[in-house]
Amino acid sequence: MEKRNWTVLIVGGASGIGKSTIAYELARHFGINVLEFDDIQRTVKSVVDKTDATKAMFPAINDVNGHNWMNLGVEWNVQWLKDVSREMSEFLVELVERHVDENIPFIIEGDFILPELVKPMISSKVKALFIQENDINQIISNYQAREGGEKQTFRAEICISYNNWIKKSCEDMRIDMLESRPWDSVLERAVEILRK
Repeated sequence: MEKRNWTVLIVGGASGIGKSTIAYELARHFGINVLEFDDIQRTVKSVVDKTDATKAMFPAINDVNGHNWMNLGVEWNVQWLKDVSREMSEFLVELVERHVDENIPFIIEGDFILPELVKPMISSKVKALFIQENDINQIISNYQAREGGEKQTFRAEICISYNNWIKKSCEDMRIDMLESRPWDSVLERAVEILRK
């Protein structure tokens, strides 16, 4: 196990690009745990669905109810991802602050993490890394390997658009990015970034 110079690592990026794989490889390397933030979002959504009061508190999380996201276009879906991420931001901040305050190291990864939300948290105790994948065919292949079934081209188009927006945001805010491929060197490249 390599010694860390941080307590919390936030790993963000679009769906289907290898975030979880990279996060778990880093967790094994550093001997710490991973929390999948998308699980927190699904938990919040299940609570939101129960009452009108909570639906009003989280309009974006509730917005997908009654809609067929596949009929709403790439732009709507990307905006929905951003809006849900913003609604989830307080949960992210609380998780990070608690782990920093209690000095409990962990990696948090997920789709619903935006560079703009992470930037103010970056410190000597908190690092961030956004994963990039620009090949739509690779994303389609990743989905098939993970979930089986038919090719998910439209979903991959959403991911590419969201990925491009995240990449531009990271560049503007000078947040570290990591290309997911080549896979055989991804751990080494990620660790090198985190040693800075």
